[in-house]
Amino acid sequence: MAPPKPPQEQPRSDELPPLPPERESSLRSRGGGSETFVDFVNARSSQVHIYWLDYHGQRRPYGVLAPGTSYRQHTYVGHPWVVTDSGGRALACFLPAPETRKAVIR
Repeated sequence: MAPPKPPQEQPRSDELPPLPPERESSLRSRGGGSETFVDFVNARSSQVHIYWLDYHGQRRPYGVLAPGTSYRQHTYVGHPWVVTDSGGRALACFLPAPETRKAVIR
């Protein structure tokens, strides 16, 4: 008999729900959204890279977060973000909310 799976961590109400990395290819920025902020939080034990996905779905580098650090990013509703490891492998995608929320990278 297989051991039980650990419970999957659910995002808290102040967190953006992470989208699967496979969604990156279908995401691109669209105009007209209101201004907002995303607080990127690196909860991993290695650095991560933050990219904005432009109007063509191309990655535009915005920063590198060391383990255990965070920063606030000005953005717009309708502008997706992808977080990768140092090798460029997508870990999660995030869509900003109208109110400031955390994008926790686990």
